[in-house]
Amino acid sequence: MSGRENRGAGRIEAAVEKIRSEDRVGLMTHIVLGYPSMEESMKLVETMAGCGVDFIEIQIPFSDPTADGPVITRACQAALDGGVRVQDAFEFMDAVSGRFELPFLFMSYFNIAFAYRQAASGGRGGADGVAGFAAAAAAAGSSGLILPDLPPEMVREGYKAACGSAGLHPVYVVSPNTGRERLEVIAEAGSGLLYATSRTGTTGKEMELEMRELTGFLSLARETCGMPIAVGFSISRREQVESLRGHADIAVVGTHFIRVWEEGGREGLKAELKELTGA
Repeated sequence: MSGRENRGAGRIEAAVEKIRSEDRVGLMTHIVLGYPSMEESMKLVETMAGCGVDFIEIQIPFSDPTADGPVITRACQAALDGGVRVQDAFEFMDAVSGRFELPFLFMSYFNIAFAYRQAASGGRGGADGVAGFAAAAAAAGSSGLILPDLPPEMVREGYKAACGSAGLHPVYVVSPNTGRERLEVIAEAGSGLLYATSRTGTTGKEMELEMRELTGFLSLARETCGMPIAVGFSISRREQVESLRGHADIAVVGTHFIRVWEEGGREGLKAELKELTGA
């Protein structure tokens, strides 16, 4: 995979342009790689892509997923117990980005990149790890990276430069209590998309979107950052997706689809995807 131009470059921009031209809210789905197995992960991507989702977020499992609720935390631990490693993620990304034209993004935590060792170049983690991780992610076809525990005020270990050199978008996560000053820092540090949570806390908690507070924040975020906005956390119904129309470009659904897959398998997931996309 090394030395190859990133096939994922430009896919985020193309997907956002398509969504806006069709005057709709796009859909980003989420899988935990290796849960419940690598084979099932591929079936999940096939189903999601076949149902017309706009983006797919591939989570590299980590032992302490601090931004995630119990469902995704459990899925991460099961994947790790099953032996999933970072190299598996690169190989999986290489396969899916070659089969499907939509943008795929890696989601994980900063320690995964910081500790990455690229054997071929003798990398030892740290700045070498970050650069090696970004290069490998790009070579596999990732369009961007989402590391929710990396503060934008701390451009640590050359992260922004590593993403820029690799042709990856560093996508930052913000919540409705993020102020203008911090959003201005993110506008300089990030690119491609802004990932906004619908509330504070972790993923997966059942609660209604607080639309008055959220839409005010999204307006501030769009004005300050000038990036397309994806909104995640607690989205599980079509009316919630539609409530974002005019305020955000993309709805992100993760925990809900894990539950649907566990309960209804592939056919259940297809039905739910059609419901959320309005297909």
